Amino acid sequence: MLHVYRIGGKLSMVFYIVMLYQLWHLCQYGGLRSHVFQLAAVIVMCACTFLIWGIGRKRDKKDDSGDKPGKRMFYIELAVIFAATLFFGGRIIYSAIPYNGALSWKVYEWTHKKEIALEHNNLYESGVEGILSDLEQKLKLPETLYVSGRFQVSFDEAGEIQSIDTLLYGQDEKGKKNTYLIEYNSQKSDTMTVWTDGNAGGEYEEDMRLSPMSEILEKADWKNQVKEWAEYSGQSQTYELLYMGRRAFQTEEGLQYIEGSSKEQEGYGVLRGNEYFKQLRNGGEIIGFEVSLHIPEVESVTPVRYMMEPEYISQEKIKQKNTQQQVESAKDTKLWTIDQSDGTMYFFLNEQKGWRLVVADAAAGSRYYVMEKSVDAGKTWERINEDPFGGQIGVTEGLIFFDEQFGVIGLTGASQSGSALYATRDGGLSFEKIEFPMSAVIELPAVAEEYGYTVEDYDYFHMPQKDGDILKVMVTTEASESTGIVFRSADHGITWEYEGII
Repeated sequence: MLHVYRIGGKLSMVFYIVMLYQLWHLCQYGGLRSHVFQLAAVIVMCACTFLIWGIGRKRDKKDDSGDKPGKRMFYIELAVIFAATLFFGGRIIYSAIPYNGALSWKVYEWTHKKEIALEHNNLYESGVEGILSDLEQKLKLPETLYVSGRFQVSFDEAGEIQSIDTLLYGQDEKGKKNTYLIEYNSQKSDTMTVWTDGNAGGEYEEDMRLSPMSEILEKADWKNQVKEWAEYSGQSQTYELLYMGRRAFQTEEGLQYIEGSSKEQEGYGVLRGNEYFKQLRNGGEIIGFEVSLHIPEVESVTPVRYMMEPEYISQEKIKQKNTQQQVESAKDTKLWTIDQSDGTMYFFLNEQKGWRLVVADAAAGSRYYVMEKSVDAGKTWERINEDPFGGQIGVTEGLIFFDEQFGVIGLTGASQSGSALYATRDGGLSFEKIEFPMSAVIELPAVAEEYGYTVEDYDYFHMPQKDGDILKVMVTTEASESTGIVFRSADHGITWEYEGII
């Protein structure tokens, strides 16, 4: 029996360590199905061998009283078990720390995931308020809710909610931001899945308040619109309401005016409101809280966009706002910036003084530019040069000033296979083309021999870079090349000399 006792103890220790390993592996990597049978078998074996050890130890207790080697082995086994428990226990605890293992995600799910029954599942009868009411039964929602991204709800012609997808957030009584990621699919479950205390980012934007959605749906004739669509199609369809807060539109197509509750909108009237949208025919954009009603699966049907408290912004104001954004962006960088909407290039030497190349005319991928200057941080601009590129057309490659007088601009063709640089020494009032001593080139990059390039093929001049008091210009065969010829100037670009290859 002594041998059985000792063998049972050692086997019990081994199975215990294996059990700890299996638990750690499960907590770290997940996969309950792949571990459950192994873990169950190890637990059973550990329990059986421990039972055998316990019975054997009890029977041999009298005979083992003087067995010092046996006692020593017993304490060694206890030490091994203790060490294994500490090691694997620590690893299991580590796997529960966020992002460190599968257990951490399970812990997050247990603490942040809630299943809430959608009892008010008819949008016609309960509206969005019904959804919020069901959420309020299990969650203490903030008084003011905001939408992060969108509030999307789909339903059938009877108003039965098919799906919900949104991320809401708000501030509780203690000033803490609480978030609610809400998902619902009627085909999978009759409950809403809500993930709390996630990351909504940003500040509390008044333009993203949820309450205008309810107000719009209360006043809009969206139910009759769905009825008309359903009668016209003659088949079952899924309809969708989409709310993204305060939105901007540049066309009146599909827009319908909804009278708001602000003083500015009181008495405005639906008829006058719809006329208000016609201002878009003159350009600009209209901004307001808006709910879109559409049929996701039928692209040919124009969405109806119910807009409340719209604000018209003229094309001129939009341009002014965009210009200001470009100015601020140019001030934040040491290089030039490009307005992608119209191709204007900006450069600011300091907070007050800046230059820009404005597209005056464009055709066939090439542009004609004029130069303007600002000395009041971009508030006003003065045209100082009607033709900075000396009659040449193309696409500007760069704009940089090294001081208030000396600057360089670059022009390339639409293919970017060649370019030219132009320098000014009077603050942009006049420019002259920079000529480089190509005849002084005595060596070409290794790629030239590979492709059969000659010095005449090197005609793309990159914008100069300043290295201390030295200006350097790299010349390549095209814009994308990273190896080429280097020229340098020590006198602000008046003269240039060949330096070598790079």
